[in-house]
Amino acid sequence: MGIIESWMKRPRNSEEHLAELFVPGAETRLLERAQQLDERGDHLDATQLLRAGTVRFYPWNEGEAALDRYERSRARASLASLQDAVDSRYSAADAANLSAALNRLGDSSGATSWAHAAIEEDPCNPEGYLAIARGFLRRFRREDDSVAGLHALRYLSKACQLDPGHGECLRALAMLLLLLAAPVAASKVLRPITRVSPSDPIVLALDALTKILPPENTTNVQELFLRWETGSAPTNDETTRQMIPAPGEFDVWEIDATRSLVACSDGADQGQQMTESLSVLTGSLYQATPRMGLGEFSRFTARGPGGVLIGLAESGSMIVSHCNRRSLESSLGRWLESDRGRETIR
Repeated sequence: MGIIESWMKRPRNSEEHLAELFVPGAETRLLERAQQLDERGDHLDATQLLRAGTVRFYPWNEGEAALDRYERSRARASLASLQDAVDSRYSAADAANLSAALNRLGDSSGATSWAHAAIEEDPCNPEGYLAIARGFLRRFRREDDSVAGLHALRYLSKACQLDPGHGECLRALAMLLLLLAAPVAASKVLRPITRVSPSDPIVLALDALTKILPPENTTNVQELFLRWETGSAPTNDETTRQMIPAPGEFDVWEIDATRSLVACSDGADQGQQMTESLSVLTGSLYQATPRMGLGEFSRFTARGPGGVLIGLAESGSMIVSHCNRRSLESSLGRWLESDRGRETIR
C-alpha cells in the first residue's frame, strides 16, 4: 500500500489528507511530514513526497536541499546493488538505474556513459533516454539552463514516443512544460497517468499547478522557451496592427521588442503559425546576437527560390522581409535600406 492509499484509509479528522500538503503556504507542514516518514523508515515515501513538494512550490530552496540529501542517501545505499545487477545480468533498465544513481551522487560523466550504454543495449527501451533527460531536467530547474531544457525535451519526447504510457516519462515531461508555464499542454500529458494513478503525489502536485498557472496561448515549444527566457509574451493585437506600404512582390513584417507583430505589408501572412515563427526568429536573434550589429542587414539563404532580409527600424523593432524570387533580392535590399527608418512615422 502506497503513501496516499495508507493516508486516505485513515479517519478524516485524525490525519492530514495529502492534498492539503499542496495548498499555498503548506511548505513547512510538507517538510515536517517528509521528515516524520524518513524517521520511521519510510525513506522512499519521504523522497516521493519531497519531490512532489519541490515541484508544487518551485522554487523552494529548503525543500530542494532536503530532497537532495534524501536522494543522495538513497543513491549511496543502493549503489553497490545496482553495480552488482549490471555486472551479473546487464540489461538496459539496470544500466539506466545505475546512471540515475551516479547522477544523484554528482558523477555526471559516469551517469551519461551508463545512460548511453542503456540506449545502445536496447534502443527501443525508454529508460536510457529517460535517464539522460532527468539529468538535463535537473540542470534546467536548478541552473536556469535553457540549452539543458531543450535537451531534456528532446530525450523525453523520444522516451514518450517509445512508450506513450510510461508514467515517469509523462511526469517528467509535464514538469518541464509547467516550468515553461504551459499548464494546458501539461494537463494533456498528465491525463493518462491521472486516470491510472490519481493518488500519486507527483501527479497531485503537477495537477495543482495546472489549475494555478494562467493558460498559455501557444503550442510552439520554441516560443515557450523564449517566453521563459525573456519573461514576456507577444500580444499580437490585430486591431492595432498597422500597414506597411511595400511593393506587392515583397512580404514585410515588423516585430517589436516583445516579439509582437505590430505591422505588415498588404497580403503578408498574418496567421498564428506565421506570427509564432516570426516571434521565434526575431526573439532568437535578439537573444543570440546582441553585439553583432543588427542595424546592418543579415541575409539568410533560403532553401527555396527566394530569400529573407532583416533589419532594424529606428524604433528598435525588427523588420523581416521576404521575396519569392532570388532576382528580386537586390531590389528588396534597396527598398528596406531606404524605407525601414521611416516605419516609425507611419
